[in-house]
Amino acid sequence: MSVTINYSGELTVLTCWCGMRHAVPTELRNHQLRCHDDGRDVPVIYCPLGHSHMPAGESKAERLERQLQAQRDRAARFAAQRDQAEASARAYKGAATRARNRAKVGVCPCCNRTFSQLARHMASQHPDFDPAAVET
Repeated sequence: MSVTINYSGELTVLTCWCGMRHAVPTELRNHQLRCHDDGRDVPVIYCPLGHSHMPAGESKAERLERQLQAQRDRAARFAAQRDQAEASARAYKGAATRARNRAKVGVCPCCNRTFSQLARHMASQHPDFDPAAVET
């Protein structure tokens, strides 16, 4: 005895890992794929031999979560670089202020001695001194 089923919907043919080809309603397959992409629980479709058929790979939700985490990591790296640059700028400003204050009271930046006429001492004793080349 054979039974004939009339179906007016659209079918999608799937091939199981065991090689069995079978048809499922397109609406069911599309629903399964949407659930997979949204990160929800995926309804399982079974082949006639009882094997489950699930979409493979990374879902859209997982991909977006991974991209979001990558952007957060990137923002954290930029914030750390900014903080480091600000700390470096503060250090250079402090060093420049110390050098300027020492020069005001007549301390030679080369020999660390005090002179009442620092400009004359620098011209006579250190003529090739370049203040830009001094490392702080």
